[in-house]
Amino acid sequence: MNTNRYAGKGKRFTARVYRLRVIGLGIGFFCVASVLTELQANLLLWALLVFHGFIWPHIAYRVALAWTVPYRGERVNLMVDAAFGGFWVVAMRFNVLPSVLILALLSMDNIAAGGLPLFVRGIVAHTIGVAVGVIALGFAFVPQSQMSTILACLPFLIFYPLALGWTTYNMSQKLAAHARELERLSQTDGLTGLWNRRHWEGLLAQQFELCRAEKLQSCLVLFDLDHFKRVNDTKGHAAGDAALRSFARFLRENLRPEDIIGRYGGEEFGVILPGLSLTDAETIVELLLLALRTRASQSDGTLLCTSSAGLSGHRPDMTSFTAWLMEADRCLYDAKSKGRDCLVVAYADSPSRQR
Repeated sequence: MNTNRYAGKGKRFTARVYRLRVIGLGIGFFCVASVLTELQANLLLWALLVFHGFIWPHIAYRVALAWTVPYRGERVNLMVDAAFGGFWVVAMRFNVLPSVLILALLSMDNIAAGGLPLFVRGIVAHTIGVAVGVIALGFAFVPQSQMSTILACLPFLIFYPLALGWTTYNMSQKLAAHARELERLSQTDGLTGLWNRRHWEGLLAQQFELCRAEKLQSCLVLFDLDHFKRVNDTKGHAAGDAALRSFARFLRENLRPEDIIGRYGGEEFGVILPGLSLTDAETIVELLLLALRTRASQSDGTLLCTSSAGLSGHRPDMTSFTAWLMEADRCLYDAKSKGRDCLVVAYADSPSRQR
């Protein structure tokens, strides 16, 4: 498998495991040391315990970062930890409390890092560690735990799960924030920051159902920037993008906070005006077109276009939000056909009227 595309992946994972390893092995040292003290272990075993408890975490971190894919290097380190765990079980002569505690917490780390497959690999590594321990130290079975060992295990039993839980909580918060950001990005237009067409149409459908259920007033207006193609052709696409962003900002600045603005596509924008009668909405849109006309005439501005607009109010006889949208779209088409830079309004008693 080509690893170039994964190069550098897992650095944050490695750093997270590094912090947990420093805490876990540092506290676990005293857990194992209490048993080795009772057994009057030799200096070589003590040196190995010091190395594993206080030196190995830093070596493991550097080794993982040296891998092309640090995540994979860290998974190897976890297997080394698991093998050490099996070895210490033998060294402690299968003392029940520390042995179960060490193997359980190491297995928990493996499940958290790689699920069931890594857990199974960890069991194999435990077995290898036990085999190495039996070969090097011989087999002895003394499962009883003295009070000193029980007390030495308490910090390991309390603080390491807390550290793991805190790390998991922080990670879940970051994932939740990431998910919210992804949801926002999926709903907004990347250029203007307005709602994109799919999400805006969903909001329009909700507003339509609300108006029908609660007998509320609401209006829908579609804008289309006039001669926008000419801006792209004469001034370049960067100027066209700037004009679209400027128009989006113009709408946000001149409409109410509750008005729902979206980029419908290309140079076309849609606005839902909740709670407004058709007459009130007509006045607002006329003022918007006038302000836009004034700003478009300024040679140093980024709003280089006027706009055509089609306006439709919600009516009980409308069968769906698409009918509402199609009516506003027909009005917009009429506005463009009648010379642009104008508003066409749909009324119940007449197809449309220009303003």
